[in-house]
Amino acid sequence: MGKSASAPISKPHEGLKASFPIVALEEIPAPEPSDAASALRPVILVVDGERAFADELTESLNRSGYAAIATYDAETALETALLVPPDLAVIDAWLSGSSGIELATSLQEKLPDCKIVMSSWDAADSEVLASVKAHLSGV
Repeated sequence: MGKSASAPISKPHEGLKASFPIVALEEIPAPEPSDAASALRPVILVVDGERAFADELTESLNRSGYAAIATYDAETALETALLVPPDLAVIDAWLSGSSGIELATSLQEKLPDCKIVMSSWDAADSEVLASVKAHLSGV
């Protein structure tokens, strides 16, 4: 870590006679998202202030073949959605701070292709997962 980005490795490793530049991670450009990967694995944003529930639903969705991301408040959810646009957002209507409805409205304005599932989480996990799958059937 203490070496500069252009400093070569000073000692060759077993049998190597060349040195390689060390590049800081932040200098490596992010890869472009693959359209093929997105088509194969829809992105789902789960937003719920109840961390345990959000994490459990996210894990269940990931096991079901989706690329699910858990967030726990509206501000983080919106920032995440702008970085990794979801195909679907599953939002708790009773978020603290900004309401889930306000978040859904912002997402629809900024990402009109994103589908929204609003819930008060009174339903069983299997019902929520079935609802998510139904909304994504056209994705």
